[in-house]
Amino acid sequence: MTVDPDELKREQDYFDAAWEHRERMRTSLGSAAGAAANSGAAVRIRRDTQARQDKLGEPDEAVAFARMDDESGERLYLGYHAIFDDESNIVVVNWQAPAATRYHKATHTDPCGLRLKRDFTSKNNTIQSFTDVLLADLSAEIAELESWERPSDTLLNELGRNRTGSMQDIVRTIQAAQFDLIQTPLEGVMVVQGGPGTGKTAIALHRVSWLLFNYRHQLTAEKVLVIGPNPTFTRYTRMVLPTLGDTSVVQLDVHQLHPPVRKGGVELADVARLKGDQRMASLVERALYARVGLPGNDRHLRIAVDRHRFMLPAHDITAVIARARDSAGSYSERRQLFRQLLPENMFDLLAKDGSNGFREISAAGLRQALDPLMDRIWPSATPAALLRELYSSRDRLIAAAGDEFTAREVSLLHRRAADKLSDEQWTNADLAVLDEAEHLINSVQGHFEHIVVDETQDLSPMQLRSIARRSANGSFTVVGDIAQSTGKWARDEWDDVVRHLSSHMPVNYEELRYGYRVPRQVFEFAAKLLPIAAPSVKAPQVVREGPADPSIHHVHEGERAGEAVRVAMGHAAHGRSVAIICPDTCREDIELALIAKDVAWRAASEGELGPGINVVDPHEAKGLEFDAVVVVEPADIVADDVRGHRLLYVALTRTTRYLDVICIGDPLPDVDVESDRAGEAEVLPDDNEPDPWGPVLDAIEAKLAEKEPKPFKDRCSDTPTDPAPAATAARTKASERVITAAAEDVVELLRESVVPNLWQAVLAKSAEIIADRPGQK
Repeated sequence: MTVDPDELKREQDYFDAAWEHRERMRTSLGSAAGAAANSGAAVRIRRDTQARQDKLGEPDEAVAFARMDDESGERLYLGYHAIFDDESNIVVVNWQAPAATRYHKATHTDPCGLRLKRDFTSKNNTIQSFTDVLLADLSAEIAELESWERPSDTLLNELGRNRTGSMQDIVRTIQAAQFDLIQTPLEGVMVVQGGPGTGKTAIALHRVSWLLFNYRHQLTAEKVLVIGPNPTFTRYTRMVLPTLGDTSVVQLDVHQLHPPVRKGGVELADVARLKGDQRMASLVERALYARVGLPGNDRHLRIAVDRHRFMLPAHDITAVIARARDSAGSYSERRQLFRQLLPENMFDLLAKDGSNGFREISAAGLRQALDPLMDRIWPSATPAALLRELYSSRDRLIAAAGDEFTAREVSLLHRRAADKLSDEQWTNADLAVLDEAEHLINSVQGHFEHIVVDETQDLSPMQLRSIARRSANGSFTVVGDIAQSTGKWARDEWDDVVRHLSSHMPVNYEELRYGYRVPRQVFEFAAKLLPIAAPSVKAPQVVREGPADPSIHHVHEGERAGEAVRVAMGHAAHGRSVAIICPDTCREDIELALIAKDVAWRAASEGELGPGINVVDPHEAKGLEFDAVVVVEPADIVADDVRGHRLLYVALTRTTRYLDVICIGDPLPDVDVESDRAGEAEVLPDDNEPDPWGPVLDAIEAKLAEKEPKPFKDRCSDTPTDPAPAATAARTKASERVITAAAEDVVELLRESVVPNLWQAVLAKSAEIIADRPGQK
């Protein structure tokens, strides 16, 4: 729209005057520490002053982003920070304040008493333009989006601007329905389901800022935790809250919730999924407390105190162990209680029995003599040492498995330990298990009064347990998109996520209806995948056009990497941020092509993102946005994951402007693009047609029926007893358990992968291979 230059000057004069008031406030705060009565008070005042100065924003920041006029003629300017004049009159109101609520909630159906809403576009504190919405005249412009307020020109301009990889100023994008979510009360679990570009992350972060302002008497920034899915995403969002005036909110990625260990390595998919299973919590607890108990089977234990020797009844010590184990608290707290109780009980017992030499010893002397014994009975533990011992010992794993794990699962968990604990490397799949061990040993206490979890749909039960234990009260904001749920813990509904948070608070489910970021042409192309990828998810309604339709580049295999780099370079030459989203099958060729062209690029896998060209794995792409996206070989992306169509949907919807697809075959695998028959049910064979696999399956089923597998606990208890002495019998029994479990693994593998008539041949060949390789493990 055309801006009246006289009106623009009047608004700029107001901005300039507000800027002067703000800087006087800053100067006044800066001199406050000098008035302190002593150095201690000066430090406290200086700390408080710095916090208040931070809430004023930077000196070059625009004082306001909007204005609202009500029907009575009252006018209020809205900014990120409140500004007062010398008489303490409000000049700019904080967007979080109750006085600003009408701006966010006013629509054409309910103007909330407002006549006009004005959005400013500024560079530093200089107004470049403004856009007005006259609420009384808005109804005629609404038909396209039913009863929802038409996005303002300012919003559409903002969404159409070049992006640099960092989130843009998004306060003005919040429409009335979104603001209702932002101001949901603190006490509860709010689940926000939103498709690509619906603003779910913006809503979550603005909700944090709104809560900190409106619950400031009970909620501080240090008591709020924001959790993202990976370091790249966390780095991407970390700048948003400071722009809203909140600088001390704790922001972590989910892989930082663990005790300090050396990270490295990648798990096989089956192992990673198993380590994310909630059953791991019970496994770790059983393994931890299996370390507690009397050594050997003697009825009495002997200790020496000074020159005297005493016999301690084993059953009395066992009673003290049981008393400590039954108490509340962590492993370390119970251990400390045991170390307190045992000397007291033993001293009283010796006094009662009148043991010879008792009067010549002291309680302190007895405690000192008991120290080595107590360490053997109830040893100290660290998470890393516990899991290292557990994973490296098949016998310990079998003992801890209980009824919950199969022999194959025990084999998946088993691994060789590093020579030294300090050399042990822990994968991402290990981290939540380590955190569980840390909680059991030292008790990870709930500290945060509100936790925001972004991209929650893919988190494992063990990761969700890690998050839940950090909540002091069960207050969460959970955001994500079921249609983008991929990987080892892909889900089809939110209930499966929420139940692992174990919150006693009410749960409120909200779905975002409108998409702002992804261009309509791109989203309509990507949405053809939804009937296959996520039939239960309703596609959001997209509100803006993009500059071009998606471009499909069909190439030969040898041309694929070069074409991807050529297209990306073309976008980068126009100043656009670009992502080449490629599967592992293409990555090396693309990186070599970039090097050959002497192109500067960043790798998301290294935590790098920025202007120019970025190389991104489809899994890393979640939550990110770029001006242009080049998706390479969709068929390989689909093949990379059980929910590969969802992974492709994620990749295609990372753009704010341009989309190019480089492929040998179909750009949308399994989707009939021409006839738009996406998501039709697969045609199954006629029930009357003979099934060629029927006889084979019948034969396998009959063979398996000959030997039904027993529960794991039964397999490990069938070892025949040995009349050898106790120590030898224990070793023999342990060996038999290992042999039995390993044999069952082989049988289970044969059942799963080889038809029965080949079993003997496979076993015979295995014997030949073993014979040809003596000494190898």
